[in-house]
Amino acid sequence: MNRDDIRKLIEQDPEAVIDLIEKLFARIEELERRLNKDSHNSNKPPSSDGLSRKERRARDHKIRKKRGGQNGHEGSQLKMTANPNHIKVHKAVKCNRCHACLDGVEVKGYKKRQVFDIPRMPMEVTEHQAEKKECPYCGAVATAEFPEGVTRPAQYGTRIKGLLTYLSQYQLIPYERISELVEDLFGMRISKGTIYNVNRQAYEAGADTEKAIRELLKIEPLLHADETGVFCNGSLKWLHVASTDKLTHYHIHDKRGKDAIDEIDIVPGYHGYLMHDFWRPYLSYDCNHVFCNAHLLRELKGIHEDYGQKWAAEMIELLMSMKKKVDARATRLNSTTIDVFEEAYTMIIGKGLRVNPYRDDGTVRRGRKKKTKPRNLLERLRDYRKGITGFVYDFSIPFDNNQAERDLRMVKVQQKISGCFRSMEGGMFFARIRGYISTVKKQGANVFESLEGLFEDRPFMPVCAE
Repeated sequence: MNRDDIRKLIEQDPEAVIDLIEKLFARIEELERRLNKDSHNSNKPPSSDGLSRKERRARDHKIRKKRGGQNGHEGSQLKMTANPNHIKVHKAVKCNRCHACLDGVEVKGYKKRQVFDIPRMPMEVTEHQAEKKECPYCGAVATAEFPEGVTRPAQYGTRIKGLLTYLSQYQLIPYERISELVEDLFGMRISKGTIYNVNRQAYEAGADTEKAIRELLKIEPLLHADETGVFCNGSLKWLHVASTDKLTHYHIHDKRGKDAIDEIDIVPGYHGYLMHDFWRPYLSYDCNHVFCNAHLLRELKGIHEDYGQKWAAEMIELLMSMKKKVDARATRLNSTTIDVFEEAYTMIIGKGLRVNPYRDDGTVRRGRKKKTKPRNLLERLRDYRKGITGFVYDFSIPFDNNQAERDLRMVKVQQKISGCFRSMEGGMFFARIRGYISTVKKQGANVFESLEGLFEDRPFMPVCAE
C-alpha cells in the first residue's frame, strides 16, 4: 500500500484506517516483546542470548561476589603424604659456609619436599598361554582353559575399554581426539571403529542397570522430569530425563509428548510427586503434580517488563518471600504464616485478572479462543495453585526443577561440542551410558571402576534412596 492508497482510504473509510493503525501498533509491540525475550525473562535457553548475554552478565557482575576465595574461606592445598612411593636422598657433600667436605659426617635429619606426578604409562600386554598335554593313556591332546573373557588372539582389556568409554561418554571427547590422546599417552593408536564397538559393548552391558534405575524411579516419592531437543542424524529428536538426587534415567525418542512418555514407562502409573515445567502431556497422568517456580519467575519477569503490569512483580516478590521463609525453617511453617501467604496470593491473582479481563470479540473460530500471555499465565497460577505452592506445605518438595535441569546440562554440552549425534544408535548409546554414569556419581561410587565393571560382567547396581 502506497501513500496515494492510504489517502484514498482515509477519505473513503477513516474507521478502517484507525483499525489498520491499531493492528500495526499491536504488531510492533508484539515484535518488540519478542526481541526483548531472553533467558532471564522467558524459557529460552541461555545459549540463545547471543552477545547481549555478555552485556547483562557485565551488569550483573557489579553486584556479585568477587572471583576466587571469599573472606573466611579455609582454602585447600596439596598436602604431603606419609607413605610416598619413592624416596630419593640428596647428600650434603660440603658445608654451605666454609665449603668443608662432609663425607662420613653423621646425618642429623632430613628436610623433606614431595613431588606429585603421574607415572609413565606404556601399554601393558599380558600373554596368556594355555598348556597342551598329550594323555599317556589314551593319546588325546588336552588344552587348558583360557580365563573368562580372553577369546581372541589379540584383544583389548577391560581397563582400556573402561577408559575409552570414560573419555567418550563422560568427558565427551570426540573419537578422533581420543585416538590421538591414547597414542600420545600409551604409544598405541586405537581406531575410531574400536571406540565405537567398545561403546556398543558398554551400552549392551548396561541394560540391566538401566532397568533397575527405571524400576526404582517408579517408587520414589518425588520425581523430576524434563526434556530437551537433540539432533540425531540431521533430524530433531527429544531426550527425556527422569531423575532424583540418587538416580538418573535418559531416553531418546522421536516425540516429545505422551507417546514418548508412555514408551519410557516411568511416569505412567506413578503416584508420587512429579516435578515438571507445566509441559501439558504430563498433566494427563494421575499423580501429584508440582511445578518449577524458576520457570514461573522468568515468565513473570517477562510480563512485568513487556506489559508493565505490577501484579507480576508482586507475585515474584511473594514467591521469593515464600522460598526465603521455607529455607529458614527446618520442619514446617506455622498456619498463620501460610494463611498470610495464601491471602496475598489470592489478592495478586484477583488484581491481575482485573487488569486482564477475558474478552470475547464474538468471532467464531475453531478450537480454543486466543488469550493474552498475561491472562494465560494468570489462569495457570489460579488453576494450579496447589502444585505451585506445594513447597510451602511439604518441605520435601523443592522450589524448582533444578535437579532435572542439571541432569540435562551435560547433554547440551555434548551438543555444543559435537553439534549432533551422527546416528540414532549413537544417541541411544549416550543416553544409557550417561544415565549409568550419572547414577554412579550420585550414589558415591567411582565412575572409572564402574565403567570397567561393565566389561567384567559386574555392572554397578543402584540402591533405593533412604
